Amino acid sequence: MLPALPGRQLLLRTLHCVALATLSVLAAREAHALDVALGEPRAHGEFVSVEARLSDLFAEPVEKSLERGMPATLQVHAELWRRRAVWFDRLEHTYEASVRIRYEVWNDAFRIERAGAPALTLSGLDSVRVALERPTSLPVGRLDDLAEDAHYYIVVTATIAPLSVEDVREVEGWLSGEVETQRNSGFGVFTELPRSLFDTVRNFTGFGDRHARARSRLFTSSELEVVP
Repeated sequence: MLPALPGRQLLLRTLHCVALATLSVLAAREAHALDVALGEPRAHGEFVSVEARLSDLFAEPVEKSLERGMPATLQVHAELWRRRAVWFDRLEHTYEASVRIRYEVWNDAFRIERAGAPALTLSGLDSVRVALERPTSLPVGRLDDLAEDAHYYIVVTATIAPLSVEDVREVEGWLSGEVETQRNSGFGVFTELPRSLFDTVRNFTGFGDRHARARSRLFTSSELEVVP
């Protein structure tokens, strides 16, 4: 029979076990976390641009969500900041790009939709991953707005959002066209939840948003490589 541990020692051992378990879960997530890498800032036409490359887009819960027909959204947000020694750094310009990914059951294909571009249909999730992980040039700001003696840097944030209240309502609305009422469609129990509770359930089940962030080096307008 093992001797009973004093209360304080038992509490410390329990906290230690919880910490180890938490670290192992975080390490497993980091091994397959969304990542973004940036190239060198450049002068491209009239704009300051940076090439962004995404990797590890779809963790296992995201893949399963997509394959079951739930849409996902990839959002890329770029910011051009001016470095200031005395004051806080100043945000000069921003750039947004959004991609919607959905699985069309009737076509057995994935559809990629971008604003201002024709939709792209691909045969499998691997093809979607290859298409979205290609390097993309982001026009962050206009060259004419850069001060000659100022230092700047670019911050890019990528977010993959596999499930949202709006997405579920969209699917629910589509299903409601084939059934008598939306309540019978099977998704109403989710969309009737308060948003905060919906987000908690979504994150707990592994469908929460995933984020990645990268920052470029400091540069001046005269240091920018000019590309056609």
